[in-house]
Amino acid sequence: MNQKEAIPTDDSALDESVLRDSAAAFCAKSAPVNRLRKLRGKDPAYSTDLWSEMAELGWTGMLVPERAGGLGLGLRALAVILEELGRVAAPEPLLEFAGLSALVLGDLETDAADALSGQVAEGSALVATAWQGLPRDPQIEWSSANLRENAAGLVLNGAKFAVAHASSATHLLVPALLGEAPAIVAIAAGTAGITRSTLALSDGSKLTHFVFENVQLPASALLASGPLAEAAIDRALDGTAILAASYLHGLSREAFDITLKYLKTRQQFGKQIGAFQALQHRAVNLHINSELCAEVVKEATTGWAQATSRADQMRLASRAKYRAGETARLITRDAVQMHGGIGFTDDCDVGLYLNRALAIGAAFGNAAWHARRLAKLGDAKAAVETTRAVADPADGDWNSLTDEDFRMVVRNWFEREYPAEMRYPSRRLRWAESRDWYMKLVARGWAAPGWPREYGGMGLTPAKLLVFMEEQERWGVARTPDMGIIMVGPLLIKHGTEEQRAFWLPKCLSGEYIWCQGYSEPNAGSDLASLRMEAVVDGEDFVVNGQKIWTTLAQDASHIFLLVRTDKTAKKQAGISFLLADMKSPGITVRPIRNLAGHEEFCEVFFDNVRVPRKNMVGEPNKGWTMAKALLSFERIFLGSPKQCQNALKRLNDAATHAGLFKDPGFVERYTKLKLDVQDLETLYARYAAMVKRGETLGPDVSMLKIWATETFAALSELVLEAAGAQGAVLDKANFGEVDVEFMSMFYNARPATIYGGSNEIQRNIVAKGVLDLPDA
Repeated sequence: MNQKEAIPTDDSALDESVLRDSAAAFCAKSAPVNRLRKLRGKDPAYSTDLWSEMAELGWTGMLVPERAGGLGLGLRALAVILEELGRVAAPEPLLEFAGLSALVLGDLETDAADALSGQVAEGSALVATAWQGLPRDPQIEWSSANLRENAAGLVLNGAKFAVAHASSATHLLVPALLGEAPAIVAIAAGTAGITRSTLALSDGSKLTHFVFENVQLPASALLASGPLAEAAIDRALDGTAILAASYLHGLSREAFDITLKYLKTRQQFGKQIGAFQALQHRAVNLHINSELCAEVVKEATTGWAQATSRADQMRLASRAKYRAGETARLITRDAVQMHGGIGFTDDCDVGLYLNRALAIGAAFGNAAWHARRLAKLGDAKAAVETTRAVADPADGDWNSLTDEDFRMVVRNWFEREYPAEMRYPSRRLRWAESRDWYMKLVARGWAAPGWPREYGGMGLTPAKLLVFMEEQERWGVARTPDMGIIMVGPLLIKHGTEEQRAFWLPKCLSGEYIWCQGYSEPNAGSDLASLRMEAVVDGEDFVVNGQKIWTTLAQDASHIFLLVRTDKTAKKQAGISFLLADMKSPGITVRPIRNLAGHEEFCEVFFDNVRVPRKNMVGEPNKGWTMAKALLSFERIFLGSPKQCQNALKRLNDAATHAGLFKDPGFVERYTKLKLDVQDLETLYARYAAMVKRGETLGPDVSMLKIWATETFAALSELVLEAAGAQGAVLDKANFGEVDVEFMSMFYNARPATIYGGSNEIQRNIVAKGVLDLPDA
């Protein structure tokens, strides 16, 4: 079976991995990137032999409708091919001829258009679309070319700009005005009256500017006019922008892989340069952008056909082209930088990727243009959040409900029972403030959603637990002092003895025992394995000495769970154990720490010869580090939740709207880019949420979510502060025209967000080692 036979004839049957593998194999064998040096300056600046092979494989007919002799596939199929072509920076005009022109012709649904489409599918017609009506601005500008009727048919006058690969085209599609109506004509490339001028591009190809002077055309050259013609061009340009984003994604991913390999092999100062933390963190930033790009492009290519409006299609296209353009810009430029001097030479392949990224990044609207378009488009109409009555399961098995039915149960109850004055609190609530709400959860049986039912929990699957957490965030439900529920309980259920579970779990659940976390120490925060608090066996007790810091709400806690060092001779991760201690034990001193906002959320906790019963050790001696890592791994998906950023963006939007800031182009540009960062966070979060719902274990790459979410939140807090102007330090609500907005809590909350749960610098170390496999320092 050849590759063309292996291509399915509809998207539902598309085996993406097979298509990708075959395209990758073709590129590796026939399209090595180093061939680009020989193609530079040639006309055409691509291999016609390779183009013929692509036609034989069926690639030129992927978007051509079946009625015209093509495969009739959707954008996703060709996007997969273009991503692989991007990996070798292939200059062949699949994007322009089999992408843009095929999309235009396919939407026209006329006999003449279908006839030309069939030739596109065969590879016998090379059709370029001369659509751009202005030299710099990627707009159609229908009036830049005009048609008038005469006895012989039609006469075309006008100009079109920036047509790629025009020298090899056999036909041109030209949008023009016929009277007042948009129209599309197909012209043989050699028709009299056409003059051309060219501009050389960074990648060795050329753009052609066309002038049409009294070009005589037969009446049959008119393919369509009116709304059909206008809609076909508009849709095709957005579809092609998405395809260009796929190409750029493949290109930037390969440029990054080349750079990553260089970091692992290049030696400087007696070690691999990838061991230097500055380069590791820079590489992690590029990797995060690449992963965001992958998810946004995938969402656009798969969501194109399901979009319910043109505005939604435009948003998909602009989001994809913006993110892919920005990612390609960042990666290709940093690839040159991280290669050092050799990166600036023509012998180094990263320069080929940079030059190709410049060309495709500028085509079909660059990142800045698409950001401006998104700002003009505004937000998609928000889906109306619905509620409907759903009965509790008779047997108490919440997992017997569908996810959506369960969501309705949770949503209805939160909206009905949660105190309105406690929604979206500006600071962490103390136990006295949240006790009544916690007791409501206990009475409902919802205090421990993730615990098994036999221990008094809801027994939720990961998918249901995610729904529960999302609805809490949606309604602004305050977090209670829940360490006993989310940390101690799971620890005991998995690693505790029957006696420990029987004693501790009911008290955790009822609120009789309130817990705080004893992890961080003055010299062991993000580097937790360096902790020094020591527990020495003395009869039936451990004697504990040392200090914990950043212990949240320790002043309200009745108990603390501790990581302590029980073997000083073992390597630092191996000699750590888990202890449970009563905060009323003699020798424990709690000192609250006042934060920047004036609140006392964190504490120092001092242990001076504190006796802790040996029976309070959870799990095996010296195995505490492994247990702690397991508890923290699932936490990072929630630290990377987009809800906090979404709420911050809404607050910023409200303030800016009433203050008239959207009239300021500078503010609009910064706001739009941050809004895109939030939207792309939502898309990346969906990937990990799907993994949780499938019951999969989250790997070290989930740290990317925490990095992007908290740094985006911090950037939003800075912009809202700037938007407040002279009121930028007001602790209470500041006036923004018709509304008063409290924003300082957002600014203050953003400061520790990049620190807790493992600082973002440590998260970058985790990704550098655990995902990118960069060498140790």
